[in-house]
Order: sequence, then structure tokens, then C-alpha cells
Amino acid sequence: MSQLFAHIDPEKLSEMALVDIAYEILRETNRTYNFRELMDELVTVRNMTNEQLMAIIAQVYTEINIDGRFVCLGDNVWGLKRWYPTDTVEETQEGGGTKKKKIILEDDFDDYDTEDEVVEDYEDDDVVIFEDEEEFVDEDAEIEDEEIDPEIDEEELEEEEDELFDEELEEEEAEEELEDEEDK
Repeated sequence: MSQLFAHIDPEKLSEMALVDIAYEILRETNRTYNFRELMDELVTVRNMTNEQLMAIIAQVYTEINIDGRFVCLGDNVWGLKRWYPTDTVEETQEGGGTKKKKIILEDDFDDYDTEDEVVEDYEDDDVVIFEDEEEFVDEDAEIEDEEIDPEIDEEELEEEEDELFDEELEEEEAEEELEDEEDK
């Protein structure tokens, strides 16, 4: 490993960001590294102790993860993004990527409606267009204008809300039981 950085002044190397050193390691060796393997190389290059490593490992992982030059290929294996054409890396929710070639066929777009078909769909729907503003009725405004019945008992309202809440809980429990049964 020391041969990789023989052309770099040791003082400059000690001032370089660890993410830049990691980039240089990948670039010079031209191969992918498991993150732990990459950290071992960084420890060797910088002559760090285990305590120093533990203090910076999360920071280095975060920097590599957000640095646009790196790409995770899955199973915590890292490479350089420039090694892969842009359409061969598919990001996953876990933050990594998987190699996948995207093939575009001529008939891939046959499933989409043309603009004329979409317009026809809308023409067939019953769409109401108000010509006069008077025809439009603001239901919210009408509700505000109505008087509230003073005879409504607040306790009755609370009881009704409690009943609705209990029904919702029962439905959720039934759904969870069904999911548990399906998982088995």
C-alpha cells in the first residue's frame, strides 16, 4: 500500500481528507473494496491506532456515502461511480446500488395513452362547467351560516366519538391478526 502513495509527500498525505485518500486507493488499485477493507487501508496509510479508527469510522462512512464519486454495489462493497455507466447502477432504498443494465425496446412505450386518447377519456366523463358564478354553491359557507343546535349534548358527542374510536381499533386489530396469519 505504501507504494500507492510513494509519489505523495507524507506531510501532504497527513493533511488529505480520509475520503480523498479512500478515493485514491480505489482509483490506484482499480478494484472494489469492502468498507472494512477500505478502512484497514486508510489505517495503514495514516498509521492510525484502533482508538483513532473507532473515532472516525462513522464519519468516513458518511462522507463516502454522500460523496458523488463513490457508489455502493451492495453488501457494503464500494467502487467508483466513474467505473460504471450511469444506466447500470440502480439505487436501492438501503442506500446501495445493484448492477442492472437497462434495455430500452421500441415497444416499451406502447402501454402509455396518446394525448388524443386522454382527451377522449375526459370528453366522455360528466364534467360540469359553471357558466354563471351564481350556479356555484359554496357548501362550506352554507354550513357556517347555519345555526348550531344548542340542544346537542356534549356527552353524547363524546360517547359517539369513543364508539367510533373503539370500532377503528377493532378493525385495526382484525387487520393485524389477518396479516399475522398470512405471515405464518
